[in-house]
Amino acid sequence: MGVIILVFAGGVWGWQTVVRPQGALTTTRSIAKNSAAPMVLNLFNKGIDFVFAMFYLRVMGPADSGSFSTAIATAGIFEILSNFGLDILVIREVSKARDQAGHYLLNTTILRLGAAVVASLPMIVLIAGTSLFTNPFSRPEVLAITFIMVGMVISGMSKGVTGLFYVYETAEIPATMTTATTILKVGFGVVALLLGYSFVGLAAVSILTNVITFILLGVLAYRRFDLGGQWRVDWHLQARMVRLGFPLMLIHLLQTVFISVDVYLLRTMLPNGEEVVGWYSSAYKWFNALQIVPSYFTLALFPIIAREIERSLDAARRMYRMSLKIMLLLALPIAAVTTFLAYPLVQVLGGNEFLPHGAIALQLVIWSIPIGWLNSVTNYVLIALGLERMQPRAFAIAVGFNIVANALFIPRYSYVAASVTTILSEVVLLGVFAYYLRQRMPGVDWGRLLGRPFLVTLIMVGLMWLAFQIHVLLATAVGLVAYILGLWLLRVFGEEERQILRQILPASLVRRLEFLH
Repeated sequence: MGVIILVFAGGVWGWQTVVRPQGALTTTRSIAKNSAAPMVLNLFNKGIDFVFAMFYLRVMGPADSGSFSTAIATAGIFEILSNFGLDILVIREVSKARDQAGHYLLNTTILRLGAAVVASLPMIVLIAGTSLFTNPFSRPEVLAITFIMVGMVISGMSKGVTGLFYVYETAEIPATMTTATTILKVGFGVVALLLGYSFVGLAAVSILTNVITFILLGVLAYRRFDLGGQWRVDWHLQARMVRLGFPLMLIHLLQTVFISVDVYLLRTMLPNGEEVVGWYSSAYKWFNALQIVPSYFTLALFPIIAREIERSLDAARRMYRMSLKIMLLLALPIAAVTTFLAYPLVQVLGGNEFLPHGAIALQLVIWSIPIGWLNSVTNYVLIALGLERMQPRAFAIAVGFNIVANALFIPRYSYVAASVTTILSEVVLLGVFAYYLRQRMPGVDWGRLLGRPFLVTLIMVGLMWLAFQIHVLLATAVGLVAYILGLWLLRVFGEEERQILRQILPASLVRRLEFLH
């Protein structure tokens, strides 16, 4: 904690030295400033959370950590329903009328509180409905879910204030506050665990940290911004925000259910559900850590490919195919290496209590990322093509498959069924995405795109297995060398990709990479 605070303080000091708030910024520098700081701080926060997980997994063990993961996943549904897509709407609407910032903030806050009351009703039904399952929620789990939900209501109001900082192009301030909140959460969380309050104590800590964050952000916003306008309750505005927010909320809800419903079903359908979720969640922490790659890649790709679509659909198609290949060629070796390193990775994270089941779950679920990363790119391309109305349908189909498959096979195959279903659900989602994509951007040959990269990876895994009999590090080295050589020998990069790379890479580097021919 001491090192984290020193690094954080040094980073804040360095940022204030480089970026002067009083100085005028061009549009390009403003975009860079408001994207770089949140991105770096988000990575820093994930690092803090990951190290904290190494601590609390060992303190709580698989059963209590499984209960904590269940509480977070269950309360996550409440957060989506209560926020109702207002985070994006506040930024969009206030950007058009800064003089109405106070008016929007008041009415969206009232709307958030009302949505929280309404959203609590299905949550009560959901929690009570677990009595029908083999392993219903325990009283500490219900208490933890309640605490997290209360914290999320306060966090939702903080997000409304945070939107104002984005509108006024000072995104580094709420990003810094998020890091401060993360540090507080870890500090208070350690105390709660050492006092013996386990996951219920961690859930209660979320209320305290969110209250502190909300107060600090509110004070900063009041001092920095003109929150003028008519501070009155506007029912017409709130009704309009409900209409605009519903599609955003629905998409977010389906996406969340898609990735978290297996935790709920594992917990409630198995006699030892708490422990199974603990094993499964230890694998998912590594899985989630890798999602940084597609998230930042797609954010960078979206404005570029949207511009290309307006200019030339053929150019956009080539860029899309190149993006898919980059994601696939990154994900496949990561999945292969993680498969062989799964045991030491889970041991480092949670300790021996999470072995072997956490490692087995990781070895399986990691193979969903090659298809999942393709879905991340395709999802944004569909939006750029104006097909965002198709997204709820696609996710609804994938969620339906996910729920049915998990419900059928979890009672017999436990977390193995959940892991395999995650892979198959990504395949189903990609199939639906590809069907919709053909309406506006035909010409993507999926067989040609996937064939050679998967063949190279198959050869890589075979050689790694042979080297693994000697040592895991030797297997990793052999696998990476085999993968690079395989890309060259099988000519995975075609002429189209080479032309795009020549445009992107420096000329000196292109000359050194002539082996791609």
